[in-house]
Amino acid sequence: MELGQFDFSKKVFYHPQNVALLQSGGRPFPVTVEIDLTNACNHRCSFCFYAEHLAADRSSLPTDLLKERLTEMKALGTKAVSFTGGGEPMLHRDFVSIIQHARSIGLDIGLITNGSAITPRNVEDLVRNLTWIRVSMAGGDAPSYSKVQGVDHFQRVVNNLALLSETRERLGLPLNIGVRMLCTPENIATVRGLATVSANARVDYLQLAPDQFTTDDGAFWNSPETRAEFDVCKEILATGSTKLLTSGYVWYQHLIDVAQSCHAHYFMIAIQAEGDVSYCKNARGAEKFSIGNINKNTLKEIWDGQKTKEIESWCRPNNCGLYC
Repeated sequence: MELGQFDFSKKVFYHPQNVALLQSGGRPFPVTVEIDLTNACNHRCSFCFYAEHLAADRSSLPTDLLKERLTEMKALGTKAVSFTGGGEPMLHRDFVSIIQHARSIGLDIGLITNGSAITPRNVEDLVRNLTWIRVSMAGGDAPSYSKVQGVDHFQRVVNNLALLSETRERLGLPLNIGVRMLCTPENIATVRGLATVSANARVDYLQLAPDQFTTDDGAFWNSPETRAEFDVCKEILATGSTKLLTSGYVWYQHLIDVAQSCHAHYFMIAIQAEGDVSYCKNARGAEKFSIGNINKNTLKEIWDGQKTKEIESWCRPNNCGLYC
């Protein structure tokens, strides 16, 4: 088994109609919208760059307004939404109602979650309505998990992964289930434990990710010790159906100074729990990239607004100041 690259660069090829519209001078509405349903969170992950903001702001998107905006974005051309953080999306009080509405209007739905709020009561709603779910686990055993995520929910989440898979099989539905681990020097020795958990739960993939904000230029990620742990994971997963993926230091990063324009926002924007719309998914919390607020304007008004077009006029991969 090879460590497959989770290559985001190829995703654009799934949307040739948007590419064609761009080439003809058009402005396609984003294919995907990331939505932070709430800033409430029941974990305290040590790597969370949003932690200070979450501690100060407990906003959640209003349910009725969000449903209106979901219907609007579908009409404008959005094909999929992913509910993520901010905080833990499943803590929104109307989470199930929201995913049911999104599904009913024809949107594909993804969920990034810490997995702790999955229960026998809501698991069927997840399996019936979601296209994919990715559970974040920052450790392959209880001590390392608790140290990084700030709570002792390891066994609860392990059980919930099994519950997801069992429910998917019982209902005969195609939900894609994944697990993602942010690898650090503190938890790398437990990655083999998470491989065993993933195999036993029969999830579709285990994604191993580096901390992109380190200053070692990938030295830890590419070290012989880290690669040896990955080899053990390959052996554990070799006899089952769980794939081993990474989202590492990608080959096209050196091209960032070559591109003359950035088209990322035509494919994915983000809506924060306060209602602020970010120019692209990496611009959360950056005031200069806030193009509007869904509590005040429709998505079409925001998309066609002066702020959006102003950023389009100057933004390039090498001058926006964001990690890309």
